[in-house]
Amino acid sequence: MKKCLAILVVLALLSLAGGGCDELEKLLGPMGNSTEAEGDVNFRLLISDEANAIGDFEALYVTITSIGVYQGGESASWEEIILDPAEPVDLVLLQEQNATEIWSGQLDDGAYTKVFIYVSDVEGVLNEDIEGEYTVKLPSGKMHISQAFEVTGGEVTEFVYDITVIKSGKSGQYIIQPQISESGPDKDFVEVD
Repeated sequence: MKKCLAILVVLALLSLAGGGCDELEKLLGPMGNSTEAEGDVNFRLLISDEANAIGDFEALYVTITSIGVYQGGESASWEEIILDPAEPVDLVLLQEQNATEIWSGQLDDGAYTKVFIYVSDVEGVLNEDIEGEYTVKLPSGKMHISQAFEVTGGEVTEFVYDITVIKSGKSGQYIIQPQISESGPDKDFVEVD
């Protein structure tokens, strides 16, 4: 009991002496809820869905395997980020301002001009009241948006990548494509899991 009281007195004196929090952390370990990842994230990519033919679907899954970003200017470079595991996203849940994060991490500071999304699979389930055969396609297996944005130190750039599905006439075919006007780093969104 006397030993515990002595430790408490020493800790209280260290705290009063200034720099006490640093000393307490050395003795007791990290305090609070901060995580190492907070300092490592300066870019977040979120997926959203512009309503076009999405009302025809009960569920519409797009499986994203990787993303790519292109940094322009003097330090022109291309970076591809593999998502492991691949990230299936149900676009039905991401209508209006709803968005979900598919990747967050560290990019080099600078000006970027393009964002790519690579897709391995698209699978849709039509609503019960829609009859007939149908297919859902992403013609090239990838989508890209050309839009300038900045990544700067000390800030987190949140880029909303909007995907939409459109119906191709009366053929029973649906096409997945990016919606450029609804995408970018300055879009309002409501984050959903």
